Amino acid sequence: MSNSTQFNHAAAIFSDLIPVRFAETDLMGVVHHSAYIVWFEMGRIAWMAAAGVPYTEISATGHHFAVTGIQASYRTSATFGDSVVVATMLDTLRSRKVSFQYEIYHAEQKGLLVSGSSEHICVDLAGQMSRIPQPLLARLKQGAEAITLQNKME
Repeated sequence: MSNSTQFNHAAAIFSDLIPVRFAETDLMGVVHHSAYIVWFEMGRIAWMAAAGVPYTEISATGHHFAVTGIQASYRTSATFGDSVVVATMLDTLRSRKVSFQYEIYHAEQKGLLVSGSSEHICVDLAGQMSRIPQPLLARLKQGAEAITLQNKME
């Protein structure tokens, strides 16, 4: 793989089940729009763990993936007591940039609730743009390939 890799959204996908908590809802029991962004983050962290590179390892190297952009398209809402499935897909992985796409579905009704994306730049502890350490970049690429292979086998 080259330093700049585009992934098929459907290939490097990891899904996680999340129960809707009361604190994530408004007075009517409907999930607040901000909760979906938190679920994007939960999906991203779960994706990295599934890829074999827990975010704690990235931060242990003195690096973080700072959010540079986020987008969400809301279709319909979930309510307290529902469970949702967050499907996280690696979109772009470059020497300094990583981006993900997300789809959040109602776990029982299977309907799409929200789709979106996030873009991140690697920064050091001083907040300065940095390259993703080569060993981590290689492991993220290998993890994406492993997730893709696992999805093809299912």
